[in-house]
Amino acid sequence: MAANAQKLYQRYEELRLERSGFIDVWKEISRLFCPGRYRDDTSTDYHLTPYSLDSRLVNSTGVLALRSLAAGMHGGMTSPVRPWFRLIAQNTNELPEGVNRWLDMATQTLQSVLHQSNFYNAVHGLYADVGAFGTALMVETADASGIQFYLANPGEFVLDINSSGEVDTFYRRLYMTARQIVDKFPAANIPDAVKNCAKDMRNAAARFDVIHAVYPRSDFKSTNRASATKATEKPYASVYFLPGSSTSSYGGLSGLGGNLSILEESGYNDFPGFAPRWEISGSDRYGLSPAMQVLPDVKMLQSITQTVRKSQHVLVDPPLVIDQSLRATGVRLVPGGLSYFDSTRTGTTPVAPIYQPNPQMVEAGLAIMREVEETVNSGMYVDLFRVFLDDQRLNLTATEVNARNSEKLVMLGPVVERLHKELLSPLVRRTLALCVEWGAIPPLEGIDIALDIKFESVLAQAQAYALTASIEQSVAFAANAVQLDPGAFDNIDLDAAIQNYASRAGAPTSILREPQAITQIREQRAQQQAQQEEIAMGQQALQEAALAGQAAESLSKARTDNPSVLQNLLGGISGGL
Repeated sequence: MAANAQKLYQRYEELRLERSGFIDVWKEISRLFCPGRYRDDTSTDYHLTPYSLDSRLVNSTGVLALRSLAAGMHGGMTSPVRPWFRLIAQNTNELPEGVNRWLDMATQTLQSVLHQSNFYNAVHGLYADVGAFGTALMVETADASGIQFYLANPGEFVLDINSSGEVDTFYRRLYMTARQIVDKFPAANIPDAVKNCAKDMRNAAARFDVIHAVYPRSDFKSTNRASATKATEKPYASVYFLPGSSTSSYGGLSGLGGNLSILEESGYNDFPGFAPRWEISGSDRYGLSPAMQVLPDVKMLQSITQTVRKSQHVLVDPPLVIDQSLRATGVRLVPGGLSYFDSTRTGTTPVAPIYQPNPQMVEAGLAIMREVEETVNSGMYVDLFRVFLDDQRLNLTATEVNARNSEKLVMLGPVVERLHKELLSPLVRRTLALCVEWGAIPPLEGIDIALDIKFESVLAQAQAYALTASIEQSVAFAANAVQLDPGAFDNIDLDAAIQNYASRAGAPTSILREPQAITQIREQRAQQQAQQEEIAMGQQALQEAALAGQAAESLSKARTDNPSVLQNLLGGISGGL
């Protein structure tokens, strides 16, 4: 069913109204944590004014804390210098031959594709957005040139969720020039007003509101997925439309006369947007963030810093009271300056400070600032992420991270799981589907397996450290118990222990043999042991036979007429009886 521009725009306005409760908080957070990041979807001049730090910002603790959080999340979850995920099969029993090699090949290809794209640049900004605003949106597209990621600005997108609480709809505003619209969309769908602006050099930079809507098609049936070859038949609709109005600083353009126009309608097999939330309450569409939790402290820091800095300034350069006689000649307060006054007025101080703050009060103010800054850094997990930022070693193990920051990691655990579910897992699955579609990864012909994703980042491994530690402790305990009871180790299934440990530790799938290969190796080992036992038994029988022959030969050669020999033999026999 073709998209209806009027209904799409109506739904867009409804979602904007539901988002309105977050706008004031987002603006305040943007001012104190990431100036210039928030973009109002009604603004028409943000592209004309370069963003810089707000002049009212006198303490940058919030800005620096968010920078550390974004860098820490990036390095801890999706580090570009170490593998952070791998593909595995959900059921590892009796896997067809070659599946593990395909999984390793697909994993390496996906990692290479992400490195060649702008993923790592975009995801760093996404971590900053989700840490500041509680919600972020990143869109993935693909064409013959490769895969691209686009990070939407907070304030320029709205979200909707399905019955499971998963984001499956987004609208984002693209403030595009007439030239960009003509370059991107089919000419037949572009209104004449836009075409005329693109042709006129004076108005080629005129900007128009373009809304990009992505949502699940209500008339799509799951049975149609394989046969949905046209873009307009795919499970998720993608519609670009002009809402019918535009303003511009170029040429006094008035707009499109209120006419809604669909510029392009297509679709996706998988939802192309990733909208992770730091923490959500109930069925909220938008999340809460650590920046929201420490927002009162950061606002307090601005006030305290302003007062303390003013006191420090007064302490260094105090206001002065000057003798009236110096009005005519003036006073030079620069270093080495000379001022002249009437020496007959002895007993008076020609120049003296009116007020000097107590240095101890300034120190007390600085102590309060440091205390509040520590609260902000703790709330933004700066002390945890400094483990990654301050330690220059690349081989920092999950054991070290867990040992140093076990309590913090427990607090961060739900966030890591949510980001795995709402961001990284669907991103890897969609990128894999795109790579198969575009021929970068060959499909598994004739093999149907359920794929799963194993995350191997530092934070993911630190979360799984408790499980690997329990395996180590159990095996070590059983090994020690063998000294008391040789049958104690019968309680441990070493095959299961090794497989689980390797999986939790993030070992490559290819280093583990498939069950059929293990069975074959053990059968061969059992046959070799049986053959060796047979050979050993045969050699022992030959040795015994040879000894018996030597004894018989010695006895036959003995002089039986010698009484001593007979007595010795009889004595040995009688002794044996």
